Amino acid sequence: MAHQVEAGKVKEGSYVMIDDEPCLVKKASKSMAGKHGHAKVKIRAEGLFDGQSHRGKWGSDDKLLKPEIKKKTGQVVSKDGSLAQIMDMDTYETEDMQLPDDLDVDEGEEIKFWVVDGRNLVKGKA
Repeated sequence: MAHQVEAGKVKEGSYVMIDDEPCLVKKASKSMAGKHGHAKVKIRAEGLFDGQSHRGKWGSDDKLLKPEIKKKTGQVVSKDGSLAQIMDMDTYETEDMQLPDDLDVDEGEEIKFWVVDGRNLVKGKA
């Protein structure tokens, strides 16, 4: 479940939802408030799943959603090309997951994966 964070407190390296996509913040810059205005925050981030650049501008008091990220370990049960069946080492449940192109794993090896708001993201070998 995602929770809220003030845009003014978002820092580089944190995670926020932009355009309904969980993103890693690459740059967050604040502009000072004018005489009658409010401070603004510009955020440039990269989508965790789509790899695209996402940008936005918010008031520093505006609320953004911060995705829930669970870091887990799993074992490759079977593999067919870039699709693998992964067994969660905590719950022993299996799920099909897309493997990154640059990850070379065989059946029986352990991997790290994240569960981000109910979606699985394989990060690498354990």
